[in-house]
Amino acid sequence: MGPEQLRAPGPPRYATRGISNRRYRRRTRRKGETSFLRLHMPDSQLNGAERDLQHSFRFARVFNGLIMIIAVWAAYLPIRSLPDLRAKPDASVILSVRPVHLPQQQSPFRLAGAWKLDASDARFGGLSGLAIDQGRFLSVSDRGSVVRFDRPDGDSPTVQLLDLGEGPGPFGERWARDAESLVRDPQGLGWWVGFEQNHSLWLYDPEFKRALSKIDLNRPDWWSNRGAEGLIASAGGLLVVAENGRDAMPVSGRRPSRTSLEAGADVADAATAPDGSQWLLLRTKDWRGITQSIAPLLRTSAGYRAGSAWVVAKGASDNFEGMAIEAMPGHGLRFWLISDDGHRILARTVLVALDYSPHWGGKGPATGAGLSSEP
Repeated sequence: MGPEQLRAPGPPRYATRGISNRRYRRRTRRKGETSFLRLHMPDSQLNGAERDLQHSFRFARVFNGLIMIIAVWAAYLPIRSLPDLRAKPDASVILSVRPVHLPQQQSPFRLAGAWKLDASDARFGGLSGLAIDQGRFLSVSDRGSVVRFDRPDGDSPTVQLLDLGEGPGPFGERWARDAESLVRDPQGLGWWVGFEQNHSLWLYDPEFKRALSKIDLNRPDWWSNRGAEGLIASAGGLLVVAENGRDAMPVSGRRPSRTSLEAGADVADAATAPDGSQWLLLRTKDWRGITQSIAPLLRTSAGYRAGSAWVVAKGASDNFEGMAIEAMPGHGLRFWLISDDGHRILARTVLVALDYSPHWGGKGPATGAGLSSEP
C-alpha cells in the first residue's frame, strides 16, 4: 500500500487501492449530493438513445410547425407585393377541368364533387366571391378582373374574362382593384363589388362595362387587405361582412352604418340561399394550416352572429374565398365554393360542390375557432 493509504484510518479500501483522494479534500460534499465515487461508477446509457429520439421528434414538430406558419402567412401576403398590370382586351378561353379527390367530412354537407380549374389567361386566378348568373358562375379577382365560367360537367367549358375599366384607384396599380366580394343589386341594376385596399363598394351594370355608383365605407380602422370580404343583398339594402369577423355594415339608401358581428373566426365570404337563409364561409389559421367551415348567419338584438359551424373538406393549400348557393330538386341546397390560388405556385383554383342536408344526424359542429387579432 502507498503512503496515502497508510495515513488513512481503518481497513484498506481495496476498491480504491492506489488512487489518491487528495484532490477531493478541498471539496466538501453538500447535502443531497452524490459522492465523488460516481466518477468511477458512471450512469447507465441505456436511456440515451431514447432521449436522443425524443429530442429529434421535438425538433421535427417545431420545424414542421414553423414551415406551416410560413406557408399560412405567405398566403396572406398583401396584394401590394404583386407587379402592376396592363389592361387587356376581353377574352374567351378554354376552361380546363380536372376532378380532384377530397376527403368526405362527417357533416350535413355531403361532398358532391371537386374540380381543379385552369385557363391559359393569367387573369384566371386570385378569385374571390362567387355567384350564379344565367346558369354560369361569376367571380371577381384581387387584380380587378371579372370571370365568368361554365359548370364543370358541361361540354367544352369556357371562361370569359374582362378587366374592370372603372373602380377605386387607377387601373393597373397592384393595390387599386382588389375585388373581394360581389352580389346582385336588390333593385336589379347590376352587380355590387366590394373592394379592399380602398374600402368601398362599387355598383356596375350587368355586363361590368360601366360603374353606376360607389359607396365609401369610411373604415380607416380596417387593415388595407382585410375589408369587405362578404356581401349580402336584401330588400332593405346591402350587408357588408368584414373579414375580421367582428364588424358588419348595413347599407341602406347608399349610406353605410355599423353593427357588431360575432363570427368566431375570419370571414371568407357570405351568401343568401334561395330559401332566404343567410350563410357565412369562415376561416381559421394556425400553425397546422387553414381550416374552413360553413355556418348560418343569425340576427341578434346587438347585431349578427354565426351559428353552429361545420368544417368542409379541402386540400392543404386550398383557401376558399367564394360561396354561392342554389336550390336543388326536392327542396335541397347545393353550396358551391371556389378557392383563391393567391398567385402562388403550390396553390390552385378548386371548385367544390356540397349538398346540404339539414336533417343530418351525425356528430356535432366544429368548435374552438378563434377570432383573429387583426382589425
